[in-house]
Amino acid sequence: MVREEATVIPANPYVAASAGSAVHRRAGGPPRSPDPTDLAEERSERRSRSLEEPLDLRLLRRLPFPLVEVRNPLHRTAYLVMAPTFPEMSTALCTCADFARRGLGTCKHIEAADRWLVHHPDTAPPPPGPLGRSPAAVWKEVDRRVERISSSSRPASRKWREPGAALFETSAAPERG
Repeated sequence: MVREEATVIPANPYVAASAGSAVHRRAGGPPRSPDPTDLAEERSERRSRSLEEPLDLRLLRRLPFPLVEVRNPLHRTAYLVMAPTFPEMSTALCTCADFARRGLGTCKHIEAADRWLVHHPDTAPPPPGPLGRSPAAVWKEVDRRVERISSSSRPASRKWREPGAALFETSAAPERG
């Protein structure tokens, strides 16, 4: 006869963790401390991805700290990057899931915003108030144009001109719902 040992599960697993016994949320063993070499490679990968992907950046404000919207028109995502101690980016924050989950202190959006802010030091944020169309309407128009050109056989440099032009058109055309 094989005797099974009873497993005691504490009522509050966080109390057990603070008492010295490890609580693991996922199977696969205890969490391991990251290797500095792995962290450097992960950060380098984020820098590379910020260069490879077609990210659109827009400075929302410069003071009291830079706030940049980083948008990927292919994935139809937009995230905010906040750089409270710019030009030092070690305290930068991003609203993307990669930044929140990985704990690297960076992501492709932060890397792209850092590079953009360094290369555009005199760029002013857009003036407050209506510019003819709301930003949401402009991005909706960009997305509509991207869908229209996806099957075109033109070179990529020519394909992206029409959707990109919507960013510069400031006519007071009525918004499409």
